[in-house]
Amino acid sequence: MCEAKVYIGDEGAEQKVMDDVVLVQPEGDAYLLVNLLGEQKLVQGQIEKIDFLHHSLHLSRPRDPSVVQS
Repeated sequence: MCEAKVYIGDEGAEQKVMDDVVLVQPEGDAYLLVNLLGEQKLVQGQIEKIDFLHHSLHLSRPRDPSVVQS
């Protein structure tokens, strides 16, 4: 089986969101994560990296659109 762990990063630190993820489905500006047991989570973020070798998906928190960086 090819389950993945999903992590979300925030300012250099990552935390695990879910284990044994078998489905990642885009839902607007978020992703629906479904694990092997059918549990679901809706997580906002952007995909930063998918590592097939280590079975991991890395998301970054969405940036606040009201903050303009120059």
